[in-house]
Amino acid sequence: MKGIKALIPNPIKVFLSDHECNLLSIKECRLQNIAREYCKIFAAECRVIGTFGEVLEVIPVHHMYRPANTIPHATVESDLKGVYLRYCLMDATGRLVMRTGSEAALKCCTLQHWILQWTNGNLLLTRMEGVDFKITNIGISIKSKGYQSLTITENPNVFEQFVSQHKCNYYCGLLRLRSLKTQDSLQTPAKPKCSRSPLLHRKMGSSSSPQPSRKATGSPGDQKASTARGQQSHRQAQGR
Repeated sequence: MKGIKALIPNPIKVFLSDHECNLLSIKECRLQNIAREYCKIFAAECRVIGTFGEVLEVIPVHHMYRPANTIPHATVESDLKGVYLRYCLMDATGRLVMRTGSEAALKCCTLQHWILQWTNGNLLLTRMEGVDFKITNIGISIKSKGYQSLTITENPNVFEQFVSQHKCNYYCGLLRLRSLKTQDSLQTPAKPKCSRSPLLHRKMGSSSSPQPSRKATGSPGDQKASTARGQQSHRQAQGR
Protein backbone atom coordinates (compact mmCIF):
# COMPACT_ATOMS: atom_id res chain seq x y z
CA MET A 1 0.00 0.00 0.00
CA LYS A 2 1.19 3.50 -0.81
CA GLY A 3 0.02 6.69 0.83
CA ILE A 4 -0.19 9.97 -1.08
CA LYS A 5 0.31 13.16 0.89
CA ALA A 6 -0.72 16.39 -0.82
CA LEU A 7 1.96 18.92 -0.04
CA ILE A 8 -0.18 22.08 -0.10
CA PRO A 9 -3.66 22.20 1.55
CA ASN A 10 -6.47 23.59 -0.61
CA PRO A 11 -6.92 26.94 1.28
CA ILE A 12 -3.25 27.79 0.72
CA LYS A 13 -3.03 26.49 -2.83
CA VAL A 14 -4.59 29.68 -4.27
CA PHE A 15 -1.60 31.72 -3.07
CA LEU A 16 1.05 29.46 -4.62
CA SER A 17 1.81 28.76 -8.23
CA ASP A 18 2.36 25.24 -9.54
CA HIS A 19 6.06 26.03 -9.79
CA GLU A 20 6.23 27.02 -6.11
CA CYS A 21 4.35 23.89 -5.10
CA ASN A 22 6.76 21.83 -7.16
CA LEU A 23 9.78 23.40 -5.44
CA LEU A 24 8.31 22.73 -2.00
CA SER A 25 7.59 19.11 -2.90
CA ILE A 26 11.12 18.54 -4.22
CA LYS A 27 12.57 20.20 -1.12
CA GLU A 28 10.60 17.91 1.18
CA CYS A 29 11.77 14.84 -0.72
CA ARG A 30 15.39 15.95 -0.65
CA LEU A 31 15.45 16.65 3.09
CA GLN A 32 13.94 13.30 3.99
CA ASN A 33 16.15 11.36 1.60
CA ILE A 34 19.27 13.09 2.97
CA ALA A 35 18.22 11.97 6.43
CA ARG A 36 17.56 8.49 5.04
CA GLU A 37 21.13 8.18 3.75
CA TYR A 38 22.56 9.25 7.11
CA CYS A 39 20.28 6.77 8.85
CA LYS A 40 21.48 3.93 6.60
CA ILE A 41 25.06 4.46 7.79
CA PHE A 42 23.88 4.81 11.39
CA ALA A 43 21.90 1.55 11.11
CA ALA A 44 24.89 -0.31 9.64
CA GLU A 45 27.00 0.68 12.63
CA CYS A 46 24.24 -0.26 15.06
CA ARG A 47 23.91 -3.75 13.56
CA VAL A 48 27.53 -4.46 14.45
CA ILE A 49 26.52 -4.15 18.11
CA GLY A 50 24.65 -7.32 19.02
CA THR A 51 22.78 -5.78 21.95
CA PHE A 52 21.49 -2.73 20.07
CA GLY A 53 18.30 -4.41 18.91
CA GLU A 54 16.06 -3.16 16.10
CA VAL A 55 17.46 -0.26 14.10
CA LEU A 56 15.74 2.87 12.82
CA GLU A 57 14.78 3.37 9.19
CA VAL A 58 13.86 6.67 7.56
CA ILE A 59 11.44 5.69 4.83
CA PRO A 60 11.93 7.18 1.35
CA VAL A 61 9.69 9.94 -0.02
CA HIS A 62 9.09 10.41 -3.74
CA HIS A 63 7.77 13.33 -5.75
CA MET A 64 4.61 12.83 -7.80
CA TYR A 65 3.11 15.10 -10.46
CA ARG A 66 -0.62 14.70 -11.20
CA PRO A 67 -1.61 17.32 -13.82
CA ALA A 68 -5.34 16.47 -13.68
CA ASN A 69 -5.51 17.04 -9.90
CA THR A 70 -6.30 20.39 -8.26
CA ILE A 71 -3.09 19.90 -6.26
CA PRO A 72 -0.79 18.50 -8.95
CA HIS A 73 2.41 18.24 -6.91
CA ALA A 74 2.47 15.78 -4.03
CA THR A 75 4.77 13.42 -2.18
CA VAL A 76 4.25 9.67 -2.01
CA GLU A 77 5.58 7.31 0.62
CA SER A 78 4.84 3.94 2.22
CA ASP A 79 1.68 3.69 4.28
CA LEU A 80 2.70 3.15 7.91
CA LYS A 81 0.28 1.01 9.90
CA GLY A 82 0.14 1.31 13.66
CA VAL A 83 0.24 4.03 16.29
CA TYR A 84 1.72 7.17 14.73
CA LEU A 85 3.90 9.12 17.18
CA ARG A 86 5.86 12.36 17.13
CA TYR A 87 9.29 11.56 18.52
CA CYS A 88 10.76 15.03 18.03
CA LEU A 89 9.28 18.36 16.97
CA MET A 90 9.70 22.11 17.25
CA ASP A 91 6.90 24.01 18.97
CA ALA A 92 5.49 27.41 17.96
CA THR A 93 8.26 29.20 19.88
CA GLY A 94 11.01 27.27 18.09
CA ARG A 95 11.79 25.12 21.11
CA LEU A 96 12.84 21.51 20.50
CA VAL A 97 10.52 18.97 22.15
CA MET A 98 11.67 15.34 22.36
CA ARG A 99 10.02 12.17 23.61
CA THR A 100 12.10 9.74 25.64
CA GLY A 101 9.51 7.26 26.88
CA SER A 102 10.07 4.39 24.43
CA GLU A 103 12.90 2.44 22.82
CA ALA A 104 12.21 4.03 19.43
CA ALA A 105 12.22 7.53 20.96
CA LEU A 106 15.55 6.90 22.72
CA LYS A 107 17.06 5.64 19.48
CA CYS A 108 15.82 8.78 17.71
CA CYS A 109 17.71 10.85 20.29
CA THR A 110 20.80 8.74 19.65
CA LEU A 111 20.43 9.24 15.90
CA GLN A 112 20.28 13.02 16.45
CA HIS A 113 23.46 12.85 18.56
CA TRP A 114 25.23 10.64 16.01
CA ILE A 115 24.39 12.82 12.99
CA LEU A 116 25.42 15.95 14.89
CA GLN A 117 28.87 14.42 15.49
CA TRP A 118 29.13 13.02 11.95
CA THR A 119 28.54 16.49 10.47
CA ASN A 120 30.87 18.23 12.94
CA GLY A 121 27.92 19.98 14.55
CA ASN A 122 26.45 21.37 11.32
CA LEU A 123 23.25 19.36 10.82
CA LEU A 124 20.51 18.31 13.23
CA LEU A 125 17.24 16.41 12.81
CA THR A 126 14.58 18.61 14.40
CA ARG A 127 11.43 16.68 13.46
CA MET A 128 10.93 12.92 13.47
CA GLU A 129 7.62 11.10 13.39
CA GLY A 130 6.49 7.60 12.55
CA VAL A 131 5.37 4.18 13.67
CA ASP A 132 7.73 2.17 15.85
CA PHE A 133 11.14 2.23 14.12
CA LYS A 134 9.88 3.55 10.77
CA ILE A 135 10.56 7.30 10.68
CA THR A 136 9.08 9.91 8.35
CA ASN A 137 8.16 13.62 8.07
CA ILE A 138 11.76 14.60 8.75
CA GLY A 139 12.74 18.15 9.63
CA ILE A 140 16.33 19.35 9.33
CA SER A 141 18.13 22.39 10.73
CA ILE A 142 21.57 23.57 9.67
CA LYS A 143 23.99 25.67 11.67
CA SER A 144 25.45 27.74 8.84
CA LYS A 145 23.95 28.94 5.57
CA GLY A 146 24.49 26.77 2.51
CA TYR A 147 25.65 23.63 4.34
CA GLN A 148 25.52 20.75 1.82
CA SER A 149 23.89 23.25 -0.58
CA LEU A 150 20.65 23.08 1.41
CA THR A 151 18.31 26.01 0.80
CA ILE A 152 16.82 26.03 4.30
CA THR A 153 17.30 28.85 6.79
CA GLU A 154 20.12 28.34 9.28
CA ASN A 155 19.10 28.00 12.93
CA PRO A 156 22.12 27.99 15.27
CA ASN A 157 19.97 28.47 18.39
CA VAL A 158 18.38 25.04 18.14
CA PHE A 159 21.86 23.45 18.15
CA GLU A 160 22.71 25.14 21.42
CA GLN A 161 19.41 24.02 22.87
CA PHE A 162 19.90 20.40 21.81
CA VAL A 163 23.41 20.29 23.27
CA SER A 164 22.19 21.71 26.58
CA GLN A 165 19.18 19.42 26.98
CA HIS A 166 20.38 16.16 25.41
CA LYS A 167 21.19 13.44 27.90
CA CYS A 168 23.14 10.50 26.54
CA ASN A 169 21.12 7.31 26.91
CA TYR A 170 21.86 3.59 26.82
CA TYR A 171 22.15 3.53 23.01
CA CYS A 172 24.51 6.51 22.93
CA GLY A 173 26.65 4.49 25.32
CA LEU A 174 26.59 1.41 23.08
CA LEU A 175 27.91 3.53 20.21
CA ARG A 176 30.39 5.22 22.57
CA LEU A 177 29.39 8.66 21.36
CA ARG A 178 31.25 11.55 22.94
CA SER A 179 29.35 13.71 25.37
CA LEU A 180 28.03 16.90 23.77
CA LYS A 181 28.81 18.80 26.95
CA THR A 182 32.57 18.67 26.39
CA GLN A 183 33.94 21.81 24.82
CA ASP A 184 35.74 20.19 21.90
CA SER A 185 33.35 17.34 21.05
CA LEU A 186 31.82 19.30 18.16
CA GLN A 187 34.71 21.58 17.31
CA THR A 188 34.64 22.23 13.58
CA PRO A 189 37.97 21.58 11.80
CA ALA A 190 39.84 24.58 10.42
CA LYS A 191 39.72 23.14 6.90
CA PRO A 192 36.59 21.46 5.49
CA LYS A 193 36.88 17.69 5.56
CA CYS A 194 34.62 14.88 4.54
CA SER A 195 32.32 13.85 7.38
CA ARG A 196 33.34 10.70 9.13
CA SER A 197 31.36 8.40 11.37
CA PRO A 198 32.14 8.88 15.09
CA LEU A 199 32.29 5.10 15.48
CA LEU A 200 34.67 4.68 12.54
CA HIS A 201 36.82 7.55 13.79
CA ARG A 202 37.03 5.90 17.23
CA LYS A 203 38.11 2.56 15.74
CA MET A 204 40.71 4.09 13.44
CA GLY A 205 42.17 6.51 15.94
CA SER A 206 44.37 9.32 14.74
CA SER A 207 46.21 7.26 12.11
CA SER A 208 44.77 5.94 8.89
CA SER A 209 45.90 2.39 9.67
CA PRO A 210 45.60 0.42 12.92
CA GLN A 211 48.99 -1.11 12.31
CA PRO A 212 52.05 0.85 13.50
CA SER A 213 54.14 2.29 10.69
CA ARG A 214 57.24 0.38 9.70
CA LYS A 215 60.41 1.55 8.03
CA ALA A 216 60.87 0.46 4.46
CA THR A 217 63.28 -2.42 4.07
CA GLY A 218 65.65 -3.05 1.18
CA SER A 219 65.21 -5.61 -1.55
CA PRO A 220 66.05 -9.32 -0.89
CA GLY A 221 69.20 -8.91 -2.98
CA ASP A 222 70.41 -6.00 -0.83
CA GLN A 223 69.72 -8.03 2.31
CA LYS A 224 71.78 -10.99 0.99
CA ALA A 225 74.69 -8.71 0.04
CA SER A 226 74.63 -7.12 3.47
CA THR A 227 74.66 -10.56 5.14
CA ALA A 228 77.61 -11.71 3.00
CA ARG A 229 79.63 -8.61 3.89
CA GLY A 230 78.94 -9.21 7.56
CA GLN A 231 80.12 -12.81 7.39
CA GLN A 232 83.29 -11.81 5.52
CA SER A 233 84.12 -9.16 8.13
CA HIS A 234 83.59 -11.73 10.88
CA ARG A 235 86.05 -14.21 9.22
CA GLN A 236 88.67 -11.49 8.76
CA ALA A 237 88.42 -10.57 12.41
CA GLN A 238 88.95 -14.22 13.45
CA GLY A 239 92.02 -14.53 11.22
CA ARG A 240 93.79 -11.57 12.89
